[in-house]
Amino acid sequence: MGFSKKQHLQENIDALRIAFKLEKENRQATVGERLLMMRYSGFGGLKFVLNPVENEIDINNWRKTEHDLFPITQELHQVLKENATDEKQYKRYVDSMRSSVLTAFYTPPQVIDVVSSALRDSGLKIDKFLEPSAGIGSFIQSFSENQQASVTAYEKDLLTGKILKQLYPQSNIRISGFEEIPEKEQNSYDVIASNIPFGDTSVFDLSYSRSRNPVKEQAARSIHNYFFLKGNDMLREGGLQVFITSQGILNSLKNEPIRRALMENNNLVSAIRLPNNLFTDYAGTEVGSDLIILQKNTAKQGLSETEELFCTSNRTEQDTPNNALFQNSTRIVHTDWKLDTDPYGQPALIYIHKDSVAGIANDLKEMLSDDFGRHLNLSLYRGEQNDEPLIQIPTQEIPSPVVEREIIQPEPQVFTRTLVQESSQELKQLSIFDLFENADEPVAVLTTPKKATPTKKQATRRTRMPVGRQPDLFSSAMEQPYRLPVSDGNKTFNGKQQETIGDLFSQQSGNGQADKPAIPLAVPAVIPETAPFSSELQSFHRNDCLVVDNGWVGYLQDVDTSDGTAVFHPLQLPVTQKARAEAYIQVRDIYQQLYTKEAQHQTEHKEERETLNRLYDAFVKRYGNLNSAGNIKLIKTDSAGKEMPYLERVVGGVVRKADIFSHPVSFSTITIATDNPEEALAASLNKYGSVDLGYMSEISGMTDDALKEALHGRIYYNPLEKEYEISERWIAGNVVEKAQEVCTYIENNPDDIEAKASLTVLEEARPRRIEFEELDFNLGERWIPTGIYARFASHLFDADVLIHYSESSDDFSVKCHQGNMHIWEKYAVKAESRTFDGIALLKHALVNTTPDITKKVMIGDQEVKVRDMEAIQMANTKIDEIRTAFTEWLHAQNDEFKTRLTDQYNDTFNCFVRPNYDGTHQDFPGLDRKALGIEDLYASQKDTVWMIKLNNGAICDHEVGAGKTLVMCTAAQEMKRLGLAHKPMIIGLKSNVHEIAQAYRTAYPHAKILFPGKEDFTPQKRLRIFGDIKNNEWDCVILTHDQFGMIPQSPEIQKEILELELDSVERNLDALKLQGKEVTRGMLAGVIKRKENLEVKLKTLEHDIENRKDDVVDFKMMGIDHLFVDESHQFKNLMFNTRHTRVAGLGNVDGSLKAMNLLFAIRTIQERINADMGATFLSGTTISNSLTELYLLFKYLRPRAMEKQGIHSFDAWAAIYARKTTDYEFSVANNIVAKERFRYFIKVPELAQFYSEITDYRTAKDIGIDRPNKNEVLYNIPPTPDQEAFIKKLMEFAKTGNAELLDRPKLSASEEKAKMLIATDYARKMSLDMRMVGGRYADHPDNKASHCAANIAKYYNQYNAQKGTQFVFSDLGTYKPGEWNVYSEIKRKLVEDHGIPAHEVRFIQEAKNDKQRKELIKGMNEGKIRVLFGSTSMLGTGVNAQKRAVAVHHLDTPWRPSDLAQRDGRAVRKGNEIAKFFANNKVDVIIYAVEKSLDSYKFNLLYNKQLFIDQLKTNNLGKRTIDEGSMDEKSGMNFSEYVAILSGNTDLLDKAKIEKQIAGLESEKQAFNRSKFSAKYKLQDCKEILESAQSRLNRMSLDWDNLKQRIQKHSGGTIANPVQLDGLLPNADVKQIGAKLNQLADKSRTGGQYEEIGSLYGFTLLVKTEVSEKEGVDIRVNRFFIQGEGNIKYTFNNGIMAKDPETASMNFLRALEKLPAYIKKEQENIAEFQKDMPVLQELVNGTWSKESRLSELKTELAAVERKIQLSIEPVKQSEEPAKQAEKKQENQKVSESIIRTKGVHLPRGVL
Repeated sequence: MGFSKKQHLQENIDALRIAFKLEKENRQATVGERLLMMRYSGFGGLKFVLNPVENEIDINNWRKTEHDLFPITQELHQVLKENATDEKQYKRYVDSMRSSVLTAFYTPPQVIDVVSSALRDSGLKIDKFLEPSAGIGSFIQSFSENQQASVTAYEKDLLTGKILKQLYPQSNIRISGFEEIPEKEQNSYDVIASNIPFGDTSVFDLSYSRSRNPVKEQAARSIHNYFFLKGNDMLREGGLQVFITSQGILNSLKNEPIRRALMENNNLVSAIRLPNNLFTDYAGTEVGSDLIILQKNTAKQGLSETEELFCTSNRTEQDTPNNALFQNSTRIVHTDWKLDTDPYGQPALIYIHKDSVAGIANDLKEMLSDDFGRHLNLSLYRGEQNDEPLIQIPTQEIPSPVVEREIIQPEPQVFTRTLVQESSQELKQLSIFDLFENADEPVAVLTTPKKATPTKKQATRRTRMPVGRQPDLFSSAMEQPYRLPVSDGNKTFNGKQQETIGDLFSQQSGNGQADKPAIPLAVPAVIPETAPFSSELQSFHRNDCLVVDNGWVGYLQDVDTSDGTAVFHPLQLPVTQKARAEAYIQVRDIYQQLYTKEAQHQTEHKEERETLNRLYDAFVKRYGNLNSAGNIKLIKTDSAGKEMPYLERVVGGVVRKADIFSHPVSFSTITIATDNPEEALAASLNKYGSVDLGYMSEISGMTDDALKEALHGRIYYNPLEKEYEISERWIAGNVVEKAQEVCTYIENNPDDIEAKASLTVLEEARPRRIEFEELDFNLGERWIPTGIYARFASHLFDADVLIHYSESSDDFSVKCHQGNMHIWEKYAVKAESRTFDGIALLKHALVNTTPDITKKVMIGDQEVKVRDMEAIQMANTKIDEIRTAFTEWLHAQNDEFKTRLTDQYNDTFNCFVRPNYDGTHQDFPGLDRKALGIEDLYASQKDTVWMIKLNNGAICDHEVGAGKTLVMCTAAQEMKRLGLAHKPMIIGLKSNVHEIAQAYRTAYPHAKILFPGKEDFTPQKRLRIFGDIKNNEWDCVILTHDQFGMIPQSPEIQKEILELELDSVERNLDALKLQGKEVTRGMLAGVIKRKENLEVKLKTLEHDIENRKDDVVDFKMMGIDHLFVDESHQFKNLMFNTRHTRVAGLGNVDGSLKAMNLLFAIRTIQERINADMGATFLSGTTISNSLTELYLLFKYLRPRAMEKQGIHSFDAWAAIYARKTTDYEFSVANNIVAKERFRYFIKVPELAQFYSEITDYRTAKDIGIDRPNKNEVLYNIPPTPDQEAFIKKLMEFAKTGNAELLDRPKLSASEEKAKMLIATDYARKMSLDMRMVGGRYADHPDNKASHCAANIAKYYNQYNAQKGTQFVFSDLGTYKPGEWNVYSEIKRKLVEDHGIPAHEVRFIQEAKNDKQRKELIKGMNEGKIRVLFGSTSMLGTGVNAQKRAVAVHHLDTPWRPSDLAQRDGRAVRKGNEIAKFFANNKVDVIIYAVEKSLDSYKFNLLYNKQLFIDQLKTNNLGKRTIDEGSMDEKSGMNFSEYVAILSGNTDLLDKAKIEKQIAGLESEKQAFNRSKFSAKYKLQDCKEILESAQSRLNRMSLDWDNLKQRIQKHSGGTIANPVQLDGLLPNADVKQIGAKLNQLADKSRTGGQYEEIGSLYGFTLLVKTEVSEKEGVDIRVNRFFIQGEGNIKYTFNNGIMAKDPETASMNFLRALEKLPAYIKKEQENIAEFQKDMPVLQELVNGTWSKESRLSELKTELAAVERKIQLSIEPVKQSEEPAKQAEKKQENQKVSESIIRTKGVHLPRGVL
């Protein structure tokens, strides 16, 4: 039986109808209904149900092969809509289906029955059964049959869950995820069985994701592993776990820890591999699966041999993943196998069973019967294994979120005192009982507990009850069970025994003696029962925090901050303990209230501060400092007291109060007095956010007019807001919009002189208008009104087209309710699966994507789907035509239209002004210039600081050595001094953050800086630091990037941002749905996985928000309000969403956690200041590789500004500024391969304007830094004989893919795809050193290492007197102790061949810590170390060792321009004294390039790319479009260019490039010709159809004219019906005519011929007998026609004669009455054809537009080929050997001369 999609869907619809009906009628299903519902099989394999079905026209988005499924899918959606309460619920149903498409592959019932019957036959009785992923309950049905089992089942899918509930009304069905199973059900089920889900989807279960057990933590990240471990938790001892799961569980190497954890607690009963065709009939899919049966046995001693194999992953002989258990195929149910690929395209062994499901079931039964007989332990299952109950020792891990509190009831015993020394660990939450562990005394307890359960061999009795959600809350620090003493003086109250009260907090006295135990006291009153907390719940209250209520001290439980309720648990304490606890609670409450009020209201609360001081002083006087040992114990019992120890600071051994005791720490309270108008202005901006002349006058003592005069040109009147604004703010931003508003104001207020002056400066500042002719337009730019796109599309297709843009989904919808040849032919692509018409391609053109078109091909005897590259290329060509047509159409519009569009563009994008920031007036009070050794800051530094102060942030794009560190320190201190920021933070690289801190301390010796060292940031001390940041006022906090990453971010901000990302992912899902059949399963799975993982993150955050503040201070609470991010390019990997998933070089869309963390922090600050910025990014390489990185910079710093331009996503940004190219290349197998890149950027000046508005870009030259010049030298080296030979092999490998040429195993399928990347990598290694390729190669005197060593030695000797130093860079072959590497090899040559002392040559990798690193740098600066090797990442940043540097050697060329700049910056920077005084103030930078390698090519690429980036940053681009080039580290490079470069012939490279262009054009031409031939045949058909239609029209018109002339009318005006029938008199009446016609209808037998029976108005009446067969019987029908001179037969009622005589007689007249309608229809058809004919004629007559370009290229190619031919002619015999020898000598001299590379102008010189 094959898989019928239609049948499965119909059965699903019927089942859903019944389920919805039963739900409405609130009744149980009948037997018939139940049977129908059991046929439900989910939507696995039915991906088409997600295609659009709203309108009939949506069928165009479907595959042709699935068109018959369109109506039934419409029916499905109709059923869902009818039964959904609203649109939201309908969407949930559709989401449910979407997940089901990927996961619902139900197991054939026969297989389940085999497993359940095998268990029953073994004598197993199931009392309690769990199904964690139930589907429609096949496992429930099978396992509970003939068993009175209590069944619990989970099903996450909404629709399936509804059916499951109706099928099993007696069972406990839960429509939710398995992760929601209550903890109390652990260790309770007999059998757990299911076909579990599979995938890298995370699960929201904090007891796993936050577990200390790494295996559980790993399981939370992939749903299949989670189901195994969580299922095992639910099993009782001896219970069985029966799971069918994907082969990945057993095959994956990553899952080994999971498998081992399972084997340690379970016996392996059975593991059987099932064939891939198991699900084929039932779910239409082929997937590999395993049946795994485990029996829980936590007491087992070790693993059997089979269980060890179960844990081990290996690979088969065919190099496919496998499990050691299946090494021989005896445990695999199959009849045949083959090597193929799995559903993800990876190589796999595919097992098939030829006898389908029945055969599989039989074989499985035999194997299970054998396994159960040998491995199933029935005694263990029945609990008969041990006489004594097993005492399990719990592990250290305490599951979160539920934690158990132990209530300990003491029994009379002798108490042995145990001393526990408290380590300086992290402040840990203790229970109130942990206070007893050092107390030699009786104890106070909670309210009398319920009866405890005694446990064997235990002195204390314990009751476990769940409390709160705090891990380790009540766990004792003691390792031994603690035995409590009880005095004889116990009293009883209400018949219950009550323990004596003792002193909880007794200390050892000074003489080392313990204080005397307290005297037993009479208990003052009966302890009250737990009751609702009667006082007001505070924001800091949470579970287990100490409180006072109605005079009792106790703790809270069940805290619900949303409705302000909690349960109060009283504690019975002696008077002294109670007094201490009450005093502590008062201090804590007033501290929390004071901080919260001041943070919220930003005003000082003196009264509360006085109270805090009074209560704190009283507490300290009576009980000692908060941090004394006794008080710390008390604080540890209080979950709300985490921050209390930080209210004290130890300074010089003296305990001091924190700053909060003297003044607010959550905002600034500084008051300012100054006589400097500029400072008065800055202070005003800080305090009021505006220019307040009154305030400025007050603090400066100057009058308003004097201030205005002093600040002339600095402040302007803003008439719109009726206030003054600073020039940098007034003449900034969107000046066009401001000017328009001021003009309107002046029209109404013509006498306002100040407003006119303000308008004048705005108009003068307006950027030069960009005219229409200069503009580049992309189809799909979001700012262009959709009406323009609709007009263009209507013009293009000659039909009415409607276009709508949805901002929320960032998508266009295109509607056209008619079709024509433009849509169906001219702009359409016909693929095997469907036709993409013009409307579909226009939609792709608008969002700049290409359809993913597939076709089916036979590989061996199997049909597989592959990308149809030819159709994709054709579609791309048509999309390009549409996009080009849009530009041409715009240029063809009238001038008024162009002016309007240009105005709109200029007003939206060309309207930003970057003010000229002049910071010369700043005098930086407190800056110790003398200590810094400077006269003053550079003017550039001052300007930058002023820009940061005014804009509340900036991008400092300063070249290395421009003094970024001082900019950070002075800007932070100034912002703090002026109150522009209250608590700034600097974050920097670990390698140089100490230098930043040192510079800050030197610059501002009195500044209050917090700079924790690495040893201060241990997990134990971290909380203390966070508390210090929050509770104290700092001028600046300085952390490393890594330390910053450890600060918890505000869960609310994280939630907000992740919700936006989730919305974006959901929009992508909706967009995928609208694409219908174009969506591959992989695309859908990828987006759904991303959605589900984001949902888990969101749930985790929601949990943290609900249960927050138990942990630590978060970033938001710290009050940080400005971030300085040094080396900000380290955070460029930020998450974003895009449709352009096939475009190379976009980076990882998921981003890094590090970057997300920074985004959360910046959004927290932006939310606080309600504006963009809030951070300053500092880096010499803000754009390190591609202009796409600009988008991420703007996403961090300018989200609001981008929204104003209509940019809500990366795709919207790219639509405006980027232009995508698709290069087509021929692969080795001669297939076309497409490479998409954002290669061109347009409107670059406006992009540069948007960037420069917030950026201060300075080169060293701009600043005038005293640093040496760079003398760049490209040092060419001829290849060695080994390299020559290897280059040939590499070229052959690139052509054939034969890896054995390179002495490596055959390429795997995944390596085959990355072949060019492998080839590129080998070429890089080969050019560095042949020994990098393989150990069989030897050293050579002419290799790169030898040349480099010789040059290093030359510089070493040249600058020996000055102890000149050199840097050597290589990212390949870095230093690894104990193995061969290029670094060590060059060092060997320097020592052995050139006599340089070994200790003077060092590697940066030798420094294992900061101290050693500093030593190396110090050694370089002192000249003790003369040569330092390193990679870009380790030596390229944070190394200030330039003092004696004379040369930099690049053994390889890095991938990014920024990397090269970072490397050079180690020597080419300020402070290089030897270069300045002894080397003509220049540093030689030598780039080593082996000829015929990729070295020079890469260097050229970098050079050009850097040129563009520099031009963009200086906002000085000569052109509006730039090209980024086409080589990247992800895919290597193009095959033909690669081969050409390796051959070393630049002509060959030109040839390769031309051939590539020709190949692409030839392919395009073929596609054009095919569409031309198709149009030609269509045109011929059209002509014939048109002639035929014209002929029909003429003949019909003749008949109609004849009828009009002959027609007769009665006197009443009605038309006469003079029918003449053969055999009837001419004057026969209506009844006779009707009777005769009915007689003819019954009796005529014409044998298929037309037989004449009479006439009407000169028209002939005819009858014809038609014969058809039904069920073996001939059926004859007589049909009647009327025919005129036009020879066309007309009928009425399809020629069937009516029984009523009167109606029958009118049959022929009625047929003639329809003539006008026929004529009209024919005329319309002819008009339509006549309209289409010119379009087809144009296509047929059209010439290919790129023909001339192809001819030019072919001519070019011929010329290049001639040139190559001449260059490779054999050397003539006449050439003398002497000349050849001379030539050879010249070649050796190459290394002594400097060669200029193509396109890069380098100085000539000799090393």
